[in-house]
Amino acid sequence: MKKEKTNSRQSKKNEKKAAEKKAKAEKKSIIDAEEERPKGPKILVPLLSKRESEEEFVATVAPGAGEIILLLVIDTHAMVGGFGFAAGEIAVGNALMQKVKTAFGKKRKTCNDIIEWGDTANKIEHLAELNQVAKIFVVKQDNDFFKKLLKDMKEKLPEIEIQEIELPKAE
Repeated sequence: MKKEKTNSRQSKKNEKKAAEKKAKAEKKSIIDAEEERPKGPKILVPLLSKRESEEEFVATVAPGAGEIILLLVIDTHAMVGGFGFAAGEIAVGNALMQKVKTAFGKKRKTCNDIIEWGDTANKIEHLAELNQVAKIFVVKQDNDFFKKLLKDMKEKLPEIEIQEIELPKAE
């Protein structure tokens, strides 16, 4: 015949303490996770010029941002050349993205990078909606492509604030 295990008062106290300790640890991990979340809105920064890594741009974007999403779009419609040209654009874009990511990292900002193929306007629109960004920051440019893109974004994304950052002329 098997002996039944009897529970003493001490073992009940130990079980209760262990349960309390486990609950406290779970509660603490939830609090830690909340503290780790970036404070502030999500920001989308499409890399449209080669000037997004400049200190003035980073200093303007970083203070109010919680999480920054860098977007590099390889727009095949805008490319005229063949594979060598596309590969060169990817390499230049990737290098720029790393510089921008490093610059935001120095400001202690969470920064994610995305590389997409396709139409620039559509990719910006879709990623802004998908990631529920609050703002889009772009470097102001004086060319027809940029003006058309900006007009298109303002029409298709009326609920998202689009900020143009004017940087001093490069020397």
